[in-house]
Amino acid sequence: MPQPVREWSFRNAYAGALNLGERIDNFEVLNTAQEVLPVRKITAGEYRTDQPAQLIRYTINASSRAASEVAHVTWLSEDYGCLMLADLLPIVFDGLELRIELKLPPKWSAQFSGNTDDNGRVIVRKPEETVFVVGPTLKKLSQLINGQTLNLALIGKWKLSDETIMGSAQRVFAHYLKLTEHKLSEEPLLIIMPYRFSGGNSWRAQTRGANVVLAIDPSASFRNWKGQLSVIFTHEFLHLWVPNSLGLKGDYDWFFEGFTLYEALITALQLKLINFQEYLDTLARVYDSYLSYPNDLSLIEASERRWTSSFPLVYDKGMLVALQYDLMVRTESEGKSSLSDLYPRLLNLAQTQANDANTAIIGLLDSSVSGSEFSSRYVEKKGSLDLTSSLKQYGIIVDSSGQRTMVKIDRNLDKKQKTVLRTLGYTQ
Repeated sequence: MPQPVREWSFRNAYAGALNLGERIDNFEVLNTAQEVLPVRKITAGEYRTDQPAQLIRYTINASSRAASEVAHVTWLSEDYGCLMLADLLPIVFDGLELRIELKLPPKWSAQFSGNTDDNGRVIVRKPEETVFVVGPTLKKLSQLINGQTLNLALIGKWKLSDETIMGSAQRVFAHYLKLTEHKLSEEPLLIIMPYRFSGGNSWRAQTRGANVVLAIDPSASFRNWKGQLSVIFTHEFLHLWVPNSLGLKGDYDWFFEGFTLYEALITALQLKLINFQEYLDTLARVYDSYLSYPNDLSLIEASERRWTSSFPLVYDKGMLVALQYDLMVRTESEGKSSLSDLYPRLLNLAQTQANDANTAIIGLLDSSVSGSEFSSRYVEKKGSLDLTSSLKQYGIIVDSSGQRTMVKIDRNLDKKQKTVLRTLGYTQ
């Protein structure tokens, strides 16, 4: 331990994964003479001793977790696994610089974002964000993109070549480097590992610190594997910048999840991973999802309750509010500005560091549109969205009268509506 303490606490929940503390076993506290001291287990993952000590040892049951948690918590199989220090170490290590020694089975190796010291130990500056992928058949590729290195760690055999996967990742990553005008402080690592899913899911992903973890079913029946991977990258890579490169505090999931979903959709459209009709169809599906459950919370309230609510309000409503904002900005600027222009401002303003997230982001949103009621209406206040009426002014028709919502473009667009929609990719 960095200093003598009497209490040790492990995370018991993360990103919807519960009871993590129950995996801790054989927890022992030792003095400098390696003598075991009496220790009390208060509850799962919580330990206390009367005599301050700096040495501890314990075991963790790292067997496979539920499929929904595979990209979020530590797990190991006989073939490979993913180690995350956030749930392997007590919380007291958060924010400290550590040296980690990995003792792996024969022929196994590890890939990670970072460097090693002269003794081969991994230098860890942010334990709560550190991820190791381990296994006997790891492959690593690196690509320099506009002065920023992108690393790729792969396990297993895939329907695409390693170079094709890296090429898809490189294209999306280069787009965000240009969009954000902000170089990342650490070399990012994209981890792609096979995982057999069931029940309709084909993949799970998370971006933690400089690590993008993607567990994907190698037998998934994607019509276009390259396109599907690229679409996943459009969302997860943007998290390397927002929120992971920001020092903002508070619950602002409505922005870094909901707005990211929409910006990723725009990116997929710009990179021709999807066409304009697929853009409209995606909006229709999200609106149907939004209409399928009660929404009696503001976006800020929904962010505070993200992991305790069974409804994806942060994602669905957040994405639809981002659509409203994007259309408003494009219309007021006659197509010269968009939501995308918000990101370099957000990343390069000093006030967005170590500041209240909602205050900083709402300030930026409201400064980009006429009046100052956008955030008050769509972010801070409760109330449901009615796209049927609100999108008419932009020449977008939303019809929810049938079993499924239909989103299409009005045949009688005026000149300004055409100008704005063409900046999105409309070609008629």
